[in-house]
Formats: sequence, C-alpha cells, structure tokens
Amino acid sequence: MSSFYPHDFFRRIADIRVREVPEWGCLLVYTPARPNVHYLDARSWLIYELCDGRGYDDVLAEFGEAVPEGTSPEQIAKAVDKGLAALVDNGIVERTRAADRTVQEAGVG
Repeated sequence: MSSFYPHDFFRRIADIRVREVPEWGCLLVYTPARPNVHYLDARSWLIYELCDGRGYDDVLAEFGEAVPEGTSPEQIAKAVDKGLAALVDNGIVERTRAADRTVQEAGVG
C-alpha cells in the first residue's frame, strides 16, 4: 500500500545542486541544507525529473510509460513509491498536498 495519495504533489527543492554524469548513468545531487551528495540511478533520476509540481497520479502514469512493457502496475507503484520516499526523505524533493497548493496559490499563509 502506498504512503502517497492522489492529492500529493511533488516538486524539486530549489537550492540543491545537480550534475548529470552520463558515463556513470546517474545524476549527482548535492543538498546544501543537509550537506550530502546523492547518487540517483536512472530510475530515481526519472522520478526526480517528473517532480515538477505534478501530482502523484501523474508521476505514476509518466513513469509507467517509461518502463518495459509487461511491468505490472504493482511493480510500477512500488518503484515510484520507493523512489519518491527516498527523494523526499533526502531533501531532494518536497511533497505538498492539494490544500497546501490552494493556500500558496492564493497568497495566503
């Protein structure tokens, strides 16, 4: 069971530093707020790229289009949930709720 909901939205943290390392097949991410360097493999890199303000269902659908045919919906959801959890836990991506977005867009708070 997922720890994310359809009304969860994800966006990249603004003050992080990223560097593509194609020869290693990874994205290096430096998080200055919690100083650390993270190595994102191709799967985590794709999930990171999809975190541009999209909702959970959109991230799940886009990721599902990029995986090999025949991958079960359960496998897709598990990979996305694991990837999002790691990105959020490591301070690379932030999770917001629909209600939070409404307040932010209205300029309240």
